Amino acid sequence: MLKTGAVQRCVAEILAKAKEFREAFGAEPQARSLEWAALQVERALRDESEQLLTLAQAAELSGYHPDSVARMVRDGQIPDLRPPNSKAMIRIRRADLPIKPGRPHTPDADVRELASRLARGKEGRYGHP
Repeated sequence: MLKTGAVQRCVAEILAKAKEFREAFGAEPQARSLEWAALQVERALRDESEQLLTLAQAAELSGYHPDSVARMVRDGQIPDLRPPNSKAMIRIRRADLPIKPGRPHTPDADVRELASRLARGKEGRYGHP
């Protein structure tokens, strides 16, 4: 099950407040403003998840040694975004990056996991299955 992070909870609270403004007070412009703000946060999260990382960046963010990350790419555990048979630098999409077990959990990890699930179509619009 997806662990809900602070950012996802915040977006859900903003959307709940928009609904309250619309239904309880008839405040349509304020409700639309809040929905717009929530959409901007969701877009930023998705954009960040699409960021391409070098091997060194991926290792730093994941907590794995660069050799381990490279092995995961070679073994197909992490998608390799280079063209087939390319000898160019390994590029890894941030959303595909695993986080080493036991590593202190960060909100970024929740964000990446949610964005990755959204990109794969495994979550509803607001992070609910």
